[in-house]
Amino acid sequence: METTGNYLHKNLRMLYAFNFLKSVQFFGAVAVPFFRDRAGLDYARMFSLEAFFVFSVFVLEIPTGIVADRFGRKTSLAAGGLFASAAFILFGLTRAYPLFMLAEFLCAIGFSLFSGADKALLYDTLKAHGKESEGARRLSTFAAMETAGLVVGFPLGSLFAGSSIVAYPESLSWVFIATGAAFLLSAGTALFITEPARERSSGSFLRAGLDGVRFILGRKRMRAFSVNYILISAATFFIYWFYQPLVREAGFAVGVNGFVGAGFNLFSTVLLLNAARIEKAFSLKRLIFFSSLLPGILYLALSVNRSVAVALPAVFLIAGLKHLRSPFLSDLMNAEIESSNRATVLSGISMLERALIMALYPLVGLLADRSLSWTFLLLGACTIAFALFGRVGTTALEGKQSQ
Repeated sequence: METTGNYLHKNLRMLYAFNFLKSVQFFGAVAVPFFRDRAGLDYARMFSLEAFFVFSVFVLEIPTGIVADRFGRKTSLAAGGLFASAAFILFGLTRAYPLFMLAEFLCAIGFSLFSGADKALLYDTLKAHGKESEGARRLSTFAAMETAGLVVGFPLGSLFAGSSIVAYPESLSWVFIATGAAFLLSAGTALFITEPARERSSGSFLRAGLDGVRFILGRKRMRAFSVNYILISAATFFIYWFYQPLVREAGFAVGVNGFVGAGFNLFSTVLLLNAARIEKAFSLKRLIFFSSLLPGILYLALSVNRSVAVALPAVFLIAGLKHLRSPFLSDLMNAEIESSNRATVLSGISMLERALIMALYPLVGLLADRSLSWTFLLLGACTIAFALFGRVGTTALEGKQSQ
């Protein structure tokens, strides 16, 4: 018979394995070369596709979050893996822009099914065993497994793309197909997760979704945490796209992309695994503020100087700080949410973040086709403004610090 302790650790292992496998994204370090070299798109058309993806996720976030709350988060994660797998296989098989849009929509279904459900399931597993106090540590490890998957996938994908096994740029197609296989494995792993018993949502999907958004906006502490998370996460997100042209601008071959991507993700893992020590050294308030302000300053540095000596540290720090702050804010937000609505509320937060990214995509794409300097200037100004506007004060943190 499986003991309570064994069940807890088995579920955590399965959740960590799931997050690792869905993060073995071989395509991640060669997405820009794929769209520009293989598909022949400029930044404007490439980011138009991504804006369509974000819009699709925006529309699907609340419905799929409600599906996870109503019918089970385990089922949501497995279905998400299947849709994402189909999307990346289609990317690898086509060159047609309409089919790229279809692949983006399939991918949006998959990612929205993931969104909120994975962290909600992890937090509910801890809550079922009275281990809520371990939330930040477990969420940090969960995030570290995601980063570990990227560290494995990025170099392998870019090395294959730059090798002579398949001629470039056709090699980029196979990188996307391999990513689809990794998502398929993640779907299988999700089936071995045991979902804790909990209160299920009832009522209409629309009412539950609106209740989730009202919950975010209606509580002062929740609003403070979610606004800070949404604004900074959206602004720092673009470093995942622009480190690839930075590598090319420095004169390196596409095979190097994966090692830069793996490098900043490994750096992020080190930060996450030392999250408790970093919090103790700086205090939670200072950590949240300076991890939002520093990326803006680094974006501004990239607008005037993109030498290797400036670009590499900037990329590493922007990505690393984005990862580091996430589990702290996730823990703060989870502590404010009831279990029955957890996935819905977390999906609502992700929906709002994606809405901001969607709004930024067209402007960022148009600027990137003209000047990377102006692009980084815009991102830097936005990030600094968001850091100041969304600053989390002492009052909002009082409850957490007194625990």
